[in-house]
Amino acid sequence: MKIVRDNSEVKRNNYNIATIGFFDGIHLGHRKILKELVSQAEQNTGQSILVTFWPHPRTVLNKNTSVDLLLTEGDKHHFLEEIGVDVLYLIEFTKAFSKVTADTFIKNYLINKLHIDKLIIGYNHCFGHEREGNYEFLRKNRENYTFNIQEVKKKEIDKTLDISSSSIRNKVKTGEFSYVYKMLGYKFYLDGIVKKGDGIGKTIDFPTANINSTEKNKIIPGDGVYAAYVNIDSKKLSGMVNIGFRPTVKGKDRRIELHIFDFNNNIYGKNLRIIFISKIRDEIMFNNMKDLKEQLQKDKIASIKLLSNEKIRN
Repeated sequence: MKIVRDNSEVKRNNYNIATIGFFDGIHLGHRKILKELVSQAEQNTGQSILVTFWPHPRTVLNKNTSVDLLLTEGDKHHFLEEIGVDVLYLIEFTKAFSKVTADTFIKNYLINKLHIDKLIIGYNHCFGHEREGNYEFLRKNRENYTFNIQEVKKKEIDKTLDISSSSIRNKVKTGEFSYVYKMLGYKFYLDGIVKKGDGIGKTIDFPTANINSTEKNKIIPGDGVYAAYVNIDSKKLSGMVNIGFRPTVKGKDRRIELHIFDFNNNIYGKNLRIIFISKIRDEIMFNNMKDLKEQLQKDKIASIKLLSNEKIRN
C-alpha cells in the first residue's frame, strides 16, 4: 500500500476509485465499503484509494476533547494492507481544512489531485464544512462532477447492529467485549511493555506484571477485572487483567496489571499484547488483603471458565 500526503497528486491508473473516512477500528461496516472499493478497482484494472485524515477531526474542532482510538495509525495501515487498499491518501486535518466546503473538497482533492472515476460512500458519512457533503449532496449535484457515485446502504452492512466507531469505543469502555467482537470482527487488544511494579501481588500469591501501554491515543477499557489472553514471546497464554487505581492498597495512579496463570518467568522489559475477552467485575475496595486474595481466587476461576468457553467457540 502506498501512503500519499495531501500535498501530492495520485496519477490516474486506468480507473481510480475512492472512498472517504477516518475508519477508526476498521469495523465490519468499514470492511464492507473497503472490500467493495478493492473489488471494483480490481475489476477495472485500476487502483483503490482511501482518503483519510489525521488527527481525528473532533480533537481539532474542540481542543478540550480527546478521542481515544480503537487502532493506532500503524495497526490501521496494517489492516488496510491486508484488505488490499492500493493508496492511503492522508490529509492533515486542521482548523483551516475544516472550513473547506464539500464542493471545494471534491474539486480540489477528488477531481484535481486524485482524478477519481468513482466515489463509494457510506450511508452515514459526511464531509466538508458543517458536514454538508453526503450521498444526497453528491446525488443532487452529480451533473457538476466527472465521476460516478455509489452509496453503501445500512442494510448492506448489518440489519441488526448499529455499527459505528463511537459506539464500539463506548462498549470498550464498559467492557462489553462480546459486542465489540461482533462489530469489529476481531478481538480488541492492547499492546504494551512490562515495567517494574510494587510487588504487592506476590505477597498474596497473585504476582502481576505492570503494563505500560505503548500505544499513544489508544483507548483503554474502563476500570475493572477482565479475562484475557496474552501474546508474549510467540506464545498465547491465559490470564486476567486489573485496570484501575487499586483502592485496597491505596493506589494513586491508574494502572494496568496482568496476572498470567501458571507462569513464573521474568518478563520485565518485554513487549506483549493483551487480548480482552470478557469483563468479570468492577474494581472494588476490600477491607483487607485477605478479602482481596479470596476475591482474586474467584476471579481466576471465572476467568478460566470464560477462556475455556472461548476456546470451544473458536
